Amino acid sequence: MKLFLRFNNLSLLLLWSSFISTAQISVPDSTAICDSCFTETEFSFFMLDFNYTSNTIKAKGTRPDESVPAFISSANYLHKTGLTTDIMFTNYSAADSFSYDLEFQIGYEKSLFNEHIDLGLNYQYHNYSGTTEYQGIDYHHAIHLSTGLNYEMLYVYADGIYYMDNKNYFNDFGLTLSLDFENILFKNDFLFLMPTTSFTFATDYWLYELYTPYIENYIIPYLRYRGYATLNLTSEQIMESYMLNNGVSTNTYSYQGVDFLIPLTYGINNISVSFSWMYYIPSEKLKLFQMKEQTGYIISLSFIF
Repeated sequence: MKLFLRFNNLSLLLLWSSFISTAQISVPDSTAICDSCFTETEFSFFMLDFNYTSNTIKAKGTRPDESVPAFISSANYLHKTGLTTDIMFTNYSAADSFSYDLEFQIGYEKSLFNEHIDLGLNYQYHNYSGTTEYQGIDYHHAIHLSTGLNYEMLYVYADGIYYMDNKNYFNDFGLTLSLDFENILFKNDFLFLMPTTSFTFATDYWLYELYTPYIENYIIPYLRYRGYATLNLTSEQIMESYMLNNGVSTNTYSYQGVDFLIPLTYGINNISVSFSWMYYIPSEKLKLFQMKEQTGYIISLSFIF
């Protein structure tokens, strides 16, 4: 049961991560939170998740004040040997046209030293289709590497993701506390709480990619209107100048932000419902791009077979 609880709640963390890293302008945070927590078991299981998020993380570029709610469905399979597969479909319900992310992952998880240390490696294929306002980092292939240390109720982890299509890579470092209670109202029910704090460090090439349309369509025409010579300036040069004039480095690996997630799960046997509250604080660098402290929630229904 405890493995199922951890698997279920870490799936919620991964959903929160996917919104930040692949769908919105917000910092690509927690890109593969605790994937390696899905350790070896004496049995294999299949899990279905249906989720809705208020997703008050803001959209990028031309619509920075618009929230992005979404419906997410995912199917996960964990084999007792450590092999894992996952497919996730995210539909952005507020988009003007049908817009979605489709992700597929396959990998392997291994636990060591009586399950106190675990390692994970997986490959991810990603595809986005729809209006550009809801598209995040443009990539198709990525590699995730994760490791964690488990001691009683505490779990300390480090995760990394490398986007094979571009220069971006991200690292997440976090701490999770697991509190579980069983046989509360019925013989086979449970309540699970897993507060998590994570810090992200990353390259910032993704800023150029996401903001190029905004610069070309809004900033450059504005500069021309004000009489500045822009014919020989690229979008990247404009961004570099803006960042340097505000005292921050560019094209570097640096701190990106911190987020907090508190998922509360109640279940009976193999069915559970979850409510997860999330809060995000961007770095000073990202605040230069009108990033603000943001909050949201996820409601989930899960089945395990």
